[in-house]
This record gives sequence, C-alpha cells and structure tokens, in this order.
Amino acid sequence: MGVVRILILLSVLVVVATAASISTFTPNDLSGYGSVVAAAGSLLAVIWFSASLWLQRVQLREQQVQLEEQRLQFTREFSQLQETSRREAILMAKSILDAAEGQAIRQNGTISSISELPSLYLNFVEMKDIMESDDPDVVTRAVQAWIKKDAAATALMKGIKSAAEVYFKAVGVSEIDYTKEPEEFVYIYGPRFWSIPFFGSYEGTATILAQFMINLAPGRKAAFIAQFAATAVGGHAKILKMDKVMDELATHKTMGYPLPRIAVKLYSSFKRSPHSGVT
Repeated sequence: MGVVRILILLSVLVVVATAASISTFTPNDLSGYGSVVAAAGSLLAVIWFSASLWLQRVQLREQQVQLEEQRLQFTREFSQLQETSRREAILMAKSILDAAEGQAIRQNGTISSISELPSLYLNFVEMKDIMESDDPDVVTRAVQAWIKKDAAATALMKGIKSAAEVYFKAVGVSEIDYTKEPEEFVYIYGPRFWSIPFFGSYEGTATILAQFMINLAPGRKAAFIAQFAATAVGGHAKILKMDKVMDELATHKTMGYPLPRIAVKLYSSFKRSPHSGVT
C-alpha cells in the first residue's frame, strides 16, 4: 500500500507541475502546451510502467516463496511417508527374522540358539559316511543327521533374504539380484543391511554360515544325491524318477565333483541295465 501511495503522490506531483507550467504560459507560449502535456504523459507512463515491472517482480518473488514453501511441504510429507514406510518395513522384517530364527531352531531340534549353528554346521562328520559308505541304511542315517544342520542353516538364510528383500523394496533400493541363492544373497548383500535395526544381531552367525554353505555347496549337493542313491539301492527305486536321478548324478560328475560311493554303485548298475537308456 505504501508503494501505491508513493506512485499516486508522484503522479499528482507530475500533474500539478504540468498544470503549474501551463498556467505560466502566455498566449505566445501556447505552442509549447502540447509538448508539456506530452512530456507529462510520458513521465507518468514511465512511472507507472516502472511500477508495473516492480509489482511483477514482487509477485514473482511471492510466487517463488509460495512454490518453495509448497516444495518444502511436499518434501517433508514425502520424507515422513518414506520414514513411515521404512519403519513399517523394518517391523515386517523383524517379524520375518524372528520367524526364521524360530524355524531354524526347530528344524535342527538340538540347539536353543542360532549362535550354535556355525560350530554345529562346521562339524560335518556325517560327510564321511555320506561320501564313503555304500550301505543304504548308513548313508540314510548320515544324510538325515546332516539335513538337520543344513535345513536349519537354509531356513535362517531364506528368512534373512526375505527380510532384506522386504526392506530393500520398501525404501527403493535397486540393483539387487533376488535370484541368487539365500546364502549367496546374504554373503554378497549383507554389508548393505547389517546396519539396519534388528538385522545386526544376525551378522556374525549369518556371515559365517553363508560362507560355509557356499564352500560346502558340492558336498551339500552330494548329500542329496546320496539320499536318492540310498533309496534306490535300498530297493525303493520305483518311487523315484530314475532318469532324473541319473541326470543329477551325471551333472554332478561332469562338474568335477566327487560322487558318493553309493551313487557310483547306483550309476554303474544303472548303466549296465539294458533298460536304463544311459550310455
């Protein structure tokens, strides 16, 4: 309002000055009347044009301030939404982690805490009978004992992977390969989620287990092959898809991994069978 009053005052002054100038004209000076009026009009135009530009700048600044306030408000609301999503994802992840921990303990049946799993898993004494025995009963008992350890470790890895996936997707983390096996996923991406609340308490156990599981991958595969072979050698081949079992044995052998003795025995006998279809 102050600016408007100044503009009005300037305009009045121009008009008054123009009128005063005209009042002093003599009849001989009337020819300059038009020039004075034109000059006054031009001056008024300049004053109000300048005022218009100034008012536009003021309005633009006000609009910029409003837009910045709106942007800040949107940013705050978006940040609050992100934080809410993050908290919800963390709580959901905690629920998944708790369930996985409980499942791992139940799967093994001999431990009361997952912290016992690494030392238990590293003691793979069962592998001796799995790899060296050709007695189906001995192999079956050894595999069952081993599976209790491996199943518990796998349950924990799957749970951690699922919890991390929930969190990563909720907060928009990209470039994550969710097709990786749970133990590989935990080993590779663990450094990206161990600092998140609730994940950190699993870091030591899960990191050690993941590395053991990756290193023992051929032996873990051999244990399942040995179980199939023990079932077949034990007289229950009819319940198995033997062609598929033979493919598994051949693939394992082709990769350069040692076959359990009982699997070698089965493989040899199956190759000799006239109806085996294996050459």
